[in-house]
Amino acid sequence: MNKIILKNSIFPEETELFSWDENALETFKNLINEEGIKCRMDDIFLLGFLRAKSFEVEKSLDMLKSYYDIRIQYFQYFKDLLPSKVEHALSLNCVQFLPRPDKKGRYIFINRIGNWKTSIANAIDLFRTLMLYFDFQVNFHRTQVNEIVYITDAAGYCTSHFLQLTPKLVNATMNILFKDSYQIHYSELHVVNMNFIMKAVVNIFKPLLSQELKKKLHFHSGLGNLHEFVSPECLPLEYGGNLPSFDPTETNKMIKDNEEFFRINEEYLMMYKEEIDKKSSR
Repeated sequence: MNKIILKNSIFPEETELFSWDENALETFKNLINEEGIKCRMDDIFLLGFLRAKSFEVEKSLDMLKSYYDIRIQYFQYFKDLLPSKVEHALSLNCVQFLPRPDKKGRYIFINRIGNWKTSIANAIDLFRTLMLYFDFQVNFHRTQVNEIVYITDAAGYCTSHFLQLTPKLVNATMNILFKDSYQIHYSELHVVNMNFIMKAVVNIFKPLLSQELKKKLHFHSGLGNLHEFVSPECLPLEYGGNLPSFDPTETNKMIKDNEEFFRINEEYLMMYKEEIDKKSSR
């Protein structure tokens, strides 16, 4: 299997010392091998699970299994999950990684859902694109240690968007992103420019969230008190910030440049699936 290599063209080099428990990492690797699990074994990937579970190895193993099991359960969302397969959705420019971490060392992620044109991409393709961003983002020490700030801009969110939100997709989104099967953690979740249709979406999702996530969720009818949580130094112009205007061009280029990374990532999923199928047949 080829070595996992990220082509990072946006985020600053991680020069800070992000420490970890080397003994726990080695124990984790041994346990994975003992269990006969076929999966990615690079340090940064495995550290995501260990850090998410405070280096409790058994719990980290359970999360690793859940990570792959949920992708098999919802295989239609992860089969051929490559930038080249969802280029039409990427072209909508809905998502941008902001290159500058805030004062707490957190990366900020903005989703301008109003940019979504349902005539170009459906909700499933948009969700698949979102998974590309997250699957890339989780491979940074800073993300694993400091978590991320996720901002949804609801301006322009309308009925045609809402009608694409099927119960099946809601269930998949919750199980993949917000349950104990994904190593990315959210420091804060913000929704700005709330409108009545987005309120309906929130009413669907909010009861399904854990109490911990509900406490991290903040709503703003306009920009509201967003700056109380996120410094203007780290936000684009449209959000009262000092950075240039929202522009996902570089973010999308970086995702596209990592086609090989996503291809290898999927190969490991297929290896895991084949091993599970073998055990089932026995």
